[in-house]
Amino acid sequence: MTAPHRPATGRPPASGGDTATLTPAALRRLRWAVRATLTLGVVASVAANVLHARDNPISQTIAAWPPCALLLTIELIARIPVYRRLLATIRLGATATIAGIAAWISYTHMAAVALAFGEVGLAPKLLPISVDGLVVVASVSLVELTGRVRALDHAVMV
Repeated sequence: MTAPHRPATGRPPASGGDTATLTPAALRRLRWAVRATLTLGVVASVAANVLHARDNPISQTIAAWPPCALLLTIELIARIPVYRRLLATIRLGATATIAGIAAWISYTHMAAVALAFGEVGLAPKLLPISVDGLVVVASVSLVELTGRVRALDHAVMV
């Protein structure tokens, strides 16, 4: 058995998940795709929360708020560079708290809506996890891509 071909960099060839070889412009395009994915997850969460709320605008607005707050905090985490570790830790802790609150509310509302609309068995319990899981993966990806773009932009400036 022979070893896989390694380019001159000494790294294995790029795979579909390797962002190390992408240009800053390609990473920025990918970041917009990740933002769209994150938004899709948040919209699904908002829809379930609003469907679960009472039939009045105030209840629906209150129900829609947690996933919207989560989206906004993720954007802040992704866009604001770390200058002071303590402040970044506080920001990450607050984001994790908001994410936990939003996930709990979203989970209970989405499970109730799925059950009310005829989902049976494990489906009402697993559907919210798929939505919240998508939001988690997209959030981490967005923060990671933003850091990568920032590092490449800094390298070009130096």
